[in-house]
Amino acid sequence: MARKEANTDIRCNVESCAFHCGEQNYCSLRSIHVDACQGCEGQGQRESCCGSYQCR
Repeated sequence: MARKEANTDIRCNVESCAFHCGEQNYCSLRSIHVDACQGCEGQGQRESCCGSYQCR
């Protein structure tokens, strides 16, 4: 697998994601898509999620 390059515009600490850049806590994607979580409207942190997430 090619070495991932951290995109310092996208901070992320989800270590289970295939695009996570190790201890740097950045994402290696050029951009992400943020989705609304179904049934979580108005629930703060639970209301949105990264639609670009892929499990390692």
